Amino acid sequence: MTPARTLLAGAALALLLALSACGGGSDDERPGPRAVGRCSWSYFGDPRSVAFGSHVVTGCIGIDGRSLVEDYDTDSGERRLDKVFPTLERDDHNNPSVIVFKGRLYAFSAPHSGYVFPAARDSEVRYRSRPADGGDWGPIASVPLGTGCGLGYTYPNLVEAGSRLYLFVRGPCWEPYFTWTEDGRDWAPPQTLVKSPPGRFGELQKRVRPYAKYAEGPGESVVAALSDGHPASYHTSLYYVRIEGDALYGADGRRLGTFADLPLRFSDLDRVDPYTPGRGRSWPMDVAVGADGAPVIVYTTLKGREDTFRYARYEDGRWRSHRISGAGRTLFSYHNSGASLDHADPNRLVLSRSVGAHNEVEVFRTPDRGRTWRVTEVTSSSKGFNIRPVIPRGYRSEDGHTMTLFVSGEARDYRDFDTSVEMRTVPLPPGPG
Repeated sequence: MTPARTLLAGAALALLLALSACGGGSDDERPGPRAVGRCSWSYFGDPRSVAFGSHVVTGCIGIDGRSLVEDYDTDSGERRLDKVFPTLERDDHNNPSVIVFKGRLYAFSAPHSGYVFPAARDSEVRYRSRPADGGDWGPIASVPLGTGCGLGYTYPNLVEAGSRLYLFVRGPCWEPYFTWTEDGRDWAPPQTLVKSPPGRFGELQKRVRPYAKYAEGPGESVVAALSDGHPASYHTSLYYVRIEGDALYGADGRRLGTFADLPLRFSDLDRVDPYTPGRGRSWPMDVAVGADGAPVIVYTTLKGREDTFRYARYEDGRWRSHRISGAGRTLFSYHNSGASLDHADPNRLVLSRSVGAHNEVEVFRTPDRGRTWRVTEVTSSSKGFNIRPVIPRGYRSEDGHTMTLFVSGEARDYRDFDTSVEMRTVPLPPGPG
């Protein structure tokens, strides 16, 4: 099935065309403020946006349940907006993740399935691709995955490592789960990366749910930052592992095991920030690797109702963590409003925190490996929230500016939102780093 390009009707179309028209047009040739569309995304599926050449490609789930992928040309201001999967219910977990692999643009989506919503659905991870330089989308395919505990899949994460395109998801038992392909058609047998810790509840719906973020590592590797549960219901710690070939390593290079040993236990991994009552409960926001090969993690620690953004970096044979800022107020069931690293230079990151009456997006830059921070506002004096920001993977901030995309608007929960995904290009904070 090859869908026609999706156009938004009526007033929404007029608004988006107007915003797109101004998108390429500042005097210094940087795109101005613009909207991708009336849509949203969750924290844990990535990449949500990628950059290559003059193109920025972004996936989001429409307020009407459409899976949307926008291809925006920052040179010309031209945009292409495609509906890539059949329309589902409105749910920010359904957001498509995007990546360019071997000359093709891929979009992956896992319709939110499992114990709560929707109650009866055969869970699957769907994907399709088109040439990165344009053309039609190919047919929808499904990744062959196991059924496990029958709790469904969500949060597709895509990482290119050497000849492999890895797909990581929250798997059928709500554990980190992965497979890979070298040609976009044939997939390796899926495996669970790490087992959940023992739960304190017997009911299936109370299973402990680890959370993970993944990124391209040095050489042909993948790096991952993980929590051993959700901080709302578990005394979580923060962990790290690197995957290269069919083996797994700690940050110091020690071998933790091979794929034949999977699933590992959390106690086998690097423990970056252990839970203590004084420190709080950790939750990974992003992971990346610096130019010197050192892994970097941005994460939060939740203590009572106080959430704090932190920055961990492996240096001098140990993990060192520094405070970035307080996160501020929570948004319905969430305990922070999101942060992402600049994968081209993880001395920079973007986050959302409470400033005045609402959550605002800011770019942070460290000149000294996380000890101090300099800040540039992306939004200010907003009428609604601005949350879950990202810097497009592959975007290079070489002219003193950086690009960020984020969700803006109002929401009651992950199924009830009236939001848009916004794009901004702003100056980097001054100074080195």
